[in-house]
Amino acid sequence: MNHSDYDVVVIGGGPAGSTLSTFLVRKGYQVLVLEREKFPRFHVGESLLPATQLIWEKLGIAEPLQHLGQTFKYGTEIRIGLNPQQSEYEYSRQEFYKFPTQRLQQRPYAYQVERSEFDLFLLNHARQEGVTVFEEAVVKEILWEGDEATGIHWKSKDNIEYITKAKCIADCSGRHAFISRSRKFLIPNKTIKTSAVFGHFKHVTRASGIQQGYFNGYVIENGWIWFIPLASDIMSIGVVMNEPGTSWWKQKSPEEILLTYIKQYKFIQERFEQAKQFSKVRMLHNLSYASKHSVGNGWILVGDANFFVDPLFSSGVHLAFRSAEKAADAIDGFLKNDQDRKVFQHYQKWSQKEHFHVSTTMSLMYKMLKYRVSMEILVKLTGKYSNHWNNLLLRRLVAWGSGYYEEFHLVLYCSWVFCILLIGIGRVCEKLLGMSAWNTHSEFYSESPQAIAKTVESLGNGNFSNPVASTTPFNDLNHPEQSVVSDD
Repeated sequence: MNHSDYDVVVIGGGPAGSTLSTFLVRKGYQVLVLEREKFPRFHVGESLLPATQLIWEKLGIAEPLQHLGQTFKYGTEIRIGLNPQQSEYEYSRQEFYKFPTQRLQQRPYAYQVERSEFDLFLLNHARQEGVTVFEEAVVKEILWEGDEATGIHWKSKDNIEYITKAKCIADCSGRHAFISRSRKFLIPNKTIKTSAVFGHFKHVTRASGIQQGYFNGYVIENGWIWFIPLASDIMSIGVVMNEPGTSWWKQKSPEEILLTYIKQYKFIQERFEQAKQFSKVRMLHNLSYASKHSVGNGWILVGDANFFVDPLFSSGVHLAFRSAEKAADAIDGFLKNDQDRKVFQHYQKWSQKEHFHVSTTMSLMYKMLKYRVSMEILVKLTGKYSNHWNNLLLRRLVAWGSGYYEEFHLVLYCSWVFCILLIGIGRVCEKLLGMSAWNTHSEFYSESPQAIAKTVESLGNGNFSNPVASTTPFNDLNHPEQSVVSDD
């Protein structure tokens, strides 16, 4: 087969690409997926949302996913330490079975997944549905006729180059954002200027029962720390930090940065008494971005190739699935209506609305993270004073935050007003009352990091090999990092 002509070419075989291609072949189209990596491969973004179950059911994978060996996720817990040098903390726990009655599902849970296995499962499912997939395929350029995308110039793993014509190009290339970067469409978020360091550890202390699978987030000054429990006693741990909290990162390695934060907080450090580092620590810059355009003449952006906001609410993978579902309908209408671009405009409006709601919510969260009193009030009011999100309004807000982004908007807008009030309280306490924003000392980053042993298995597998040094400037949005993780 010469692969010279397809209805749709999909760039990227992650969740967005595999889902989109599966829905499209079911609609009768010939679809080619070009994935630059060889699966399985490491990828961050391991915590999923329960609302995605509805899409998994449409794909026919909801039942098989239950037996994939991943950690079941029944809820989340946000924690704030009362003092960095003490073990006590306040917490606010969200549990998915507390959804409003009309949104209780057959499977009211999600998963904490090894993305290498999860993404391979999805890509193999697309193959079984009839999608043509090439791994280790390098997309060299999009073919344009004026402003119309007409095809792809790409090279296979055997170094054979192809020119493939297509009626539509779907960019599902994740943070690589092939079309947006090449055409300078990406714009940064003005409030969320975050970077992250993250790695895998073994034997980190977990809760008991079903709570051992909960996502844990520790809020700290200008950022937060994630604990995502995976299978085989592996814990994914990462720090997400907003500017100016990253000002000292340039002088440190990703591993030094992460272990320094662990050492700084006793209520976090105590979970590492038996821990061993299982992987190298990786870094990502410029987490939050969006493309000025989601669609064009013969092309469409899906998942992280379109926008990404923040990992805190685990929205990224869910939006990859949901946008793939919406994009499949948009492409179907585009092709059936003689490539009428009006159909694409509906997708763009939907995309802009989703981005507005998620990014506004997270922007307010990062403004609150400047003020400890604001975050402490939030955690206490939603936690012990509201029976952990268990009232009429908060249950609906939990449902929205669990992936029902097209619903419960009135409650969401009310939460924005409340967040603005908390930000105001934080400013007053700091500026007028002279209260310290956080009980931390600003020089902690100059201290030696926490000492954690590395596992023999990881050393033997070469998991600590040094990454290739990136020549990309720290804040250059229009170039992908060269030393971080694979894209979707």
